[in-house]
Amino acid sequence: MNRKRNRMILILLIGAMGATLYCRPGVHTSPEILALKGRSLDGQDLELKAVASNGLVLNFYSPTCIPCIEELPALHQVYARARELGIDMYLAVAPDLESNGVDPLKASSRPGFDEMYPLLRDRLNQDRKQYKIQIPMLVLRPPFSIKEEGPVTGTPETVFLMTRPLRLYYNLIGPIALGQTNEQVNRSSRFQFAMEILGHLASAAGKSEPKNEYY
Repeated sequence: MNRKRNRMILILLIGAMGATLYCRPGVHTSPEILALKGRSLDGQDLELKAVASNGLVLNFYSPTCIPCIEELPALHQVYARARELGIDMYLAVAPDLESNGVDPLKASSRPGFDEMYPLLRDRLNQDRKQYKIQIPMLVLRPPFSIKEEGPVTGTPETVFLMTRPLRLYYNLIGPIALGQTNEQVNRSSRFQFAMEILGHLASAAGKSEPKNEYY
């Protein structure tokens, strides 16, 4: 009886520890992530598996997500570092009107991508101007959706991918950092961890890292 009780306690402790984790390694390749396609706000279509940079970072963003907006200062630092290392980065937006702050009555009852795209583009351009967003934004194509049982479970969530061939490297759940100044952001252990991941992507692509100021 004691052995059974101890085993149950151990299982509960492991479950509690797992619930506190905010990141998960890419121990498997998600076919749904690797098959993603999207369109940038300037109308360029992109297929992720065709990306030939030293790595790829997707931060899943929504205009209605307050933590997404609060982490923008950290994301801009991540984006600057990614550019130094030849890594592409996008703010990725699910093809859904209501969850992104667009009145669904502006579209038909079952809108396709070509109907949703201009509505989402206009809404995202509002955020670009208001928050001075420098990171390219990508409206993803159906059938992708953010859902509890999917590879992306919410916003914000940041996916780091290796390229050539495209494969999942790490999935960081929640904001990278919520500091609003460079000093506050740089003190965040999660931010430092994201910077380390960028370095690993660059190394895997065979690019030597320039000296950096983060660690």
